[in-house]
Amino acid sequence: MRRNERAHRLIPHTFALCPLLALWLLGCSGLKLPGSIINVPTVQVSGTVLEAQVLEDKPVQGVWVVVNGSAPKFTDEQGRFVVQAPVLTQDLQSLRVFLSAAKHGYTAKVEQIQINTNEPNELEPIYLMPAPETSSVRGKVVDKGTGQGIPDADVTLAVEAGIALRIRTARDGSFLMSGIFEGTRTFKARAADYLVAQTTHPVRQGDENANSPITLALLPLGFPATVTGSVVSAETLLPVTFATVKIGEKEGKTDADGNFTIEEAPTGTQTVQVEHPDFERFVDNITIVGEPLLIFLNPPGGTNPPFLPFTIAGKVTLQGETNHSGVRVDVMRKSDGQVIDAVPSTTIEGNYALWVPPGTYLVRASKDGFQTVEQEVTVRPGVAVKDVNFTLLPIP
Repeated sequence: MRRNERAHRLIPHTFALCPLLALWLLGCSGLKLPGSIINVPTVQVSGTVLEAQVLEDKPVQGVWVVVNGSAPKFTDEQGRFVVQAPVLTQDLQSLRVFLSAAKHGYTAKVEQIQINTNEPNELEPIYLMPAPETSSVRGKVVDKGTGQGIPDADVTLAVEAGIALRIRTARDGSFLMSGIFEGTRTFKARAADYLVAQTTHPVRQGDENANSPITLALLPLGFPATVTGSVVSAETLLPVTFATVKIGEKEGKTDADGNFTIEEAPTGTQTVQVEHPDFERFVDNITIVGEPLLIFLNPPGGTNPPFLPFTIAGKVTLQGETNHSGVRVDVMRKSDGQVIDAVPSTTIEGNYALWVPPGTYLVRASKDGFQTVEQEVTVRPGVAVKDVNFTLLPIP
């Protein structure tokens, strides 16, 4: 895609926010209360969990399975599970939803699957990768104001922990994450209509009973938050120093590295403005959820909104290797799984960068001989997401 075509597609969008008083009951994208309090339609989803990398199929018993924020179920001796998955709309014959699976001694995984809304579903086998000498942790994601669990929230283990692990929460907001290496780890939770929250937690060697549980309490959009970010030149990618950044009525200045911090910034959809005498003024409506922003400025005479050289960028590390090239990075639209853009091979250093329009995506890193890892990323109008990093572990 040519530069002017990409810039043309970056049209500012204004997002409608749900009233704050109703956020804890009904979010913009679906029900927020556990199914035990308000009944919603469900559909049966069944399948089998098998151990990956064995010569013949080996069922895995005791796997924690959740589909689309359902109540959790555990697989039986044959590796079988049956869950009743919530279906918030029956207007469509099929939906793409998330399936989560975790068990101590295996790497937790999240898969996007297609289910029918009006008949029982039998899935293709789900494969779990053995992860010996790793740990497991239980936790819960809750609304900070009400204490209610938030179903189908996305929980990730930060990349500095050695691998990007993901899991989705069950109906009561609970989750089980397995395949964690021992040490102090940072867990982050995201959910529609809420601010992102994270916590640092010590993880000891052992299963979920050997580690204390984690609670991640999320505030609804609209509460003030500390917002950090960077401002760079769209042409040179160099930091822009001493630029003025405004979010609503709050403002800050970039430092010598182009970074800024704004305390008590308003959240939700806000007007973001960036000004510097050597660049075109940046103005856009951006949904602020508490995650870092990356804003590009054009030189005088540039397009408005500014052209972004990339909207998703990061680094892939192959554990135990010095050459990190040859990793394929795919960006798939979350709603239907369609691949929107891809990098066929990372650089020797493992770097990659690509351009996709605003939206929510699954970014997948894969290479033969290594475990495939995914992250969920939201690209907002006018800004880019950097540091979407991965560490791929070799397959035993």
